[in-house]
Amino acid sequence: MTLFISCSVAAFAAFAALSAIFGLYGKNYNSKKISHNALIFLCAGACGFLAYWIFHLLFQESIPYPFEGDLARYSPYEQLFDALMKHQLRLDVEPSPALAEMLNPYDWAARNELGVSYLWDRAYFEGSYYCYFGIAPVLLVYFPFYFITKAVPSAQTVCFIMSFITVFVIAALTVKIQKLFLKEVNLFLLAFSIITVEFGSLVFMVQSSADFYYTAVQSGILFLSLFLLTTLTAYEKKTVGSKCLFFALSAVSLVFLVLSRPNMALFAVMGIPIYLNVLLNKDFSAKIKLRQVLSFAVPVCIGAAFVMWYNYARFGNVFEFGSVYQLTVHDVHDYSLSAALILPTFYYYFIKQPEFIGELPYLKISFVNIIKEMNYSGYVYLTSTVGALSLPCNWAIFASGPLYAGEKNKVKTGFVLSGAVCVFVIAFVDMCLGGVNIRYLADIMLVMTLLATLVLVDLMNGITDKKGLKLTVFLITVLILLLSAAVGALLILNNERDYIM
Repeated sequence: MTLFISCSVAAFAAFAALSAIFGLYGKNYNSKKISHNALIFLCAGACGFLAYWIFHLLFQESIPYPFEGDLARYSPYEQLFDALMKHQLRLDVEPSPALAEMLNPYDWAARNELGVSYLWDRAYFEGSYYCYFGIAPVLLVYFPFYFITKAVPSAQTVCFIMSFITVFVIAALTVKIQKLFLKEVNLFLLAFSIITVEFGSLVFMVQSSADFYYTAVQSGILFLSLFLLTTLTAYEKKTVGSKCLFFALSAVSLVFLVLSRPNMALFAVMGIPIYLNVLLNKDFSAKIKLRQVLSFAVPVCIGAAFVMWYNYARFGNVFEFGSVYQLTVHDVHDYSLSAALILPTFYYYFIKQPEFIGELPYLKISFVNIIKEMNYSGYVYLTSTVGALSLPCNWAIFASGPLYAGEKNKVKTGFVLSGAVCVFVIAFVDMCLGGVNIRYLADIMLVMTLLATLVLVDLMNGITDKKGLKLTVFLITVLILLLSAAVGALLILNNERDYIM
């Protein structure tokens, strides 16, 4: 630990010296310079290599299909793949008849008391099992993989494929948002921002925890990043054809986000300022505005029709994704949005800090006790977690309101502030309808870290041109970004699963 700290301090001191000598704090990013783009690609490439390294460490062989042995021992995604191959939506596992005889089969205590056997965490509805986890990974990874290899991918392979793609999308997204919304984009702050958002999004933590729970989250992070990137690109493009293309791509990304992790789809609100910009833009005729609106609305409507059909075909309700029928530790029908959980949400999703220790993995996340810590008497699903503000850069999100209150660019203001609000709303919904788990934290971390790095760099840009002060603030900003990335990196080693350690 001492050696690691000494090397880190020495490396930062060397960077500080180079910054002073070569004026790195004043070098702005130029997208036309090969050397600048090479640095950006190097950051993304290094993160892509990390995704491969995690995959290599946790590699598991693909699964022959048709499956061998009892189908009940396979994961929900594998069972859903099998069901679709058999042209049905219900899982091809027969529930115990005792479940149908129970007054409330969703009561965990009653199931245990009666000794009723059941499939863990599947949706049980009208005598059949269903997978209530989003279907997107099955459609986009399982089926293509099977058609190419004639085998079904392991959860580690599925998460690696999505994580590897996400790494490059997040890099492009970080570049895009800073180029669009900052007057100056410092090359090195941009590079460090990419690293911070990559680790801060928890995409690597999710990959290192690969199983069916984390597959859904991994898919959600991928399609959320794609939605944000394509939406911002549509805003940036000048020609109508290009705008329509990227609005259509953003719509498709949003549909697959809903088919991955429906609660994360609330981040679609961040696109509203951009959609309003199209409708209120006096440079566009009504016909051109209609083309742009339809390029987004048509794919969304088609996707919504599919989602509603899929829900109705399984649960008889177009708005029911199936989570209320899950067989887990508690009857989910008891969950509801409660004002009493606002304070616990702030504490567990934002404030709670990890414990730092003197040996690998250097960071320890502990189980929470809401009764003892928050004096809450109701039932909440509780496991281990840390708060988003464990990453120092994320504190900057609280400066977004004062910083952008008088901003002339209303799209920038709306995009950032709506994103910040969505972060807190989704955290609250997850707390009330899910509980406390570090996996749920990944629902908000991409947007929170992306916006926080933007605000942090924007604050640095507002500093006077005095070289000494600018250098000092530059180095402080770099240090905050690096410390934030370090916390995200340590969560790869110590998390809910601890597979690597």
